Amino acid sequence: MEENDYYKNLLKRLCKAENISSRRPRFEEVDDLVLIHIKNHLKEGLDLESVKILNLIYQTVVPLSVKFIQQLCLYPNGDRLDRVTISFKKRDYIELNKKLETGKWD
Repeated sequence: MEENDYYKNLLKRLCKAENISSRRPRFEEVDDLVLIHIKNHLKEGLDLESVKILNLIYQTVVPLSVKFIQQLCLYPNGDRLDRVTISFKKRDYIELNKKLETGKWD
């Protein structure tokens, strides 16, 4: 990924502003995808910090009209939620960063 990952920096700063560890959203690049993993810490349900991080992602990505997919990952052989993963195609993530860099999202 580029040197200046504007979205990663933005999300981590927003997490700090919400008193959430900036290490909670974990970024990963796999082939043609950029993934954001949010680990769930509750045995039942979804912890509040994870919900807040998802909300921050929705509030910052949706207005910019950038496509992404949300995937719930369960533990094997169970109904317990392991993590939530937000995935972007690499070209869409690059577009998101360009929009944040230039301030143009028309």
